[in-house]
Amino acid sequence: MATSQKIISLSYSRRKIALIIGIGDYIMGKQLPNAINDAKDMSKELKKIGFIIHNDGEAKLNLTYKEMRRTLTDFECSIEKGDMVLFYFAGHGTQWEDQNYLIPINNFKEENETKVELSGSDLKKYSINAQNLLNNIDDREPFLIMFFLDCWRTYHLRHMELQRNTREYSNNNSLHGLQSMPIKVGSLIAFACAPGTTADEGNNQEKNGLFTKYLLQHISKPNEDILEILRDVTRDVINESNKKQIPHVTSVLTHRNIYLNEIKQDSFESSIKQLSISTMNKSTIKQKQKTKFQQNGTIVAGGNGDGNQLNQLYCPQGIFVDENKNIFIADCDNHRIFGWKCDEKQGQIIAGGNGEGERIDQLNCPSDVIVDQQNHSIIIADRGNRRVMRWSRDQKQQILIQNVDCWGLTMDQHGFIYVSDWKKNEVRKWKLEKINENKEGTLVAGGNGKGNQRNQFNFPMFIFVDKDQSLYASDEKNHRVMKWRKDAKEGIVVAGGNDEGNNLNQLNGPRGLFVDEWNQIYVADWGNNRIMRWCEGDEEGEIVVGGNGKGSESNQLNCPYGLSFDSEGNLYVSD
Repeated sequence: MATSQKIISLSYSRRKIALIIGIGDYIMGKQLPNAINDAKDMSKELKKIGFIIHNDGEAKLNLTYKEMRRTLTDFECSIEKGDMVLFYFAGHGTQWEDQNYLIPINNFKEENETKVELSGSDLKKYSINAQNLLNNIDDREPFLIMFFLDCWRTYHLRHMELQRNTREYSNNNSLHGLQSMPIKVGSLIAFACAPGTTADEGNNQEKNGLFTKYLLQHISKPNEDILEILRDVTRDVINESNKKQIPHVTSVLTHRNIYLNEIKQDSFESSIKQLSISTMNKSTIKQKQKTKFQQNGTIVAGGNGDGNQLNQLYCPQGIFVDENKNIFIADCDNHRIFGWKCDEKQGQIIAGGNGEGERIDQLNCPSDVIVDQQNHSIIIADRGNRRVMRWSRDQKQQILIQNVDCWGLTMDQHGFIYVSDWKKNEVRKWKLEKINENKEGTLVAGGNGKGNQRNQFNFPMFIFVDKDQSLYASDEKNHRVMKWRKDAKEGIVVAGGNDEGNNLNQLNGPRGLFVDEWNQIYVADWGNNRIMRWCEGDEEGEIVVGGNGKGSESNQLNCPYGLSFDSEGNLYVSD
């Protein structure tokens, strides 16, 4: 057994507050339309990951000096000890006498009833001193201060002799950037580019400046340290600008693992929302038999095309819905177990996600997943690696069973885990707490070679065990579902078994399987794009959802794979 190091973060549950300011419609000098977009988009992205955006939840745009001063004072007063504080500014900025200044929209002063550009000596009176702002925030004793300044645009002061102190001019007529700022313990300052240079504002085709473009792409990464995020931003900015723009990051951080978007790893209560899983609402599975389902499903996880982003899935197979309606997905071609909680826009990697491989922290085409509530872990059919694995809350990994061509998993109330072996055409069980004492397990069903007799399987896939320890298995290439009572030598056909077809007494490559308390058998009828319900002894089943042809409409399925129910009787299908 091998384990991964447990990562402890100090950022979870801390209050996260942010002030976002964007100024673009300057009264004098160059206007910066991208600065407005930058601020709006940054506000939206931070809200997605739990930040409180100061005042009314929106970015502050085109503020005058008085408005900016008042907003900053209110923001400083709102900060509480131990907060994570983020300040973002997009607009004009400049330096004077070794101090950095943020320029408000009214970047002028009145002389003889005429608006004139600011000189260097005017900055103290008509703009915001960034160092003073940092000092004021630090006085509130936050846990962390983050300064993001995307204000390295060219800015002209009024007189040529004064412009020598700005980014535009120096004695050799080169660009002159902002001044590096003295930093406080527990703070991080990120400038869009290095001192002495200016930033790319973006072109007409792009709505964001280059630095903010990549900051938006990376800042929401779950469980990623802020310094790692900024390394990624720096790399991407350097690459796209061909080394003409190099972000400048300084920090004095005394803690590791500071996450802006932390998803707790010691809890699996962050499981599904948008797969091509369809949720069919049902009043309750405990109400009565033959319950009718709504025929228009709702996408609750994925549904954003094939891919490996946190809002995408790639060939989802087995699924499991726990008692808290958290959905766990064997995201096969992404080599990961994915979790999604209803009403969330993206999911979370629960296990794997480190590329296809056989390392202890990798998976290879996982086909099924179940939750072991008692031991606070998940158990995975790591099909491509021919092993069954346990991943616990603290991210420890354990190989439970090796050298097994596993496909489906299930567990009974007595602590036995059942595994279907599609190559040996059998199902075996192991007592979890004594798994090392019986590495071969106990044969439960099949084991008599490939075939269509009642003691045989031909490619067993998903399995289910009821309270009486009767085993149900989808016998894929025999187009049937078999039931094996405890200690039986052969099974009985309880669904299909009349060759491949789409009649009500037939199945076509059955996959996912679930049996309710009335022994009603729900089957993902893969080749017929429907979910069927059978009762033991019935000659025909009934279509409960789908059966309207292959498609992506809300009343259609496209090769349904896994299925599960939640505690309220809603049906979930990996589509």
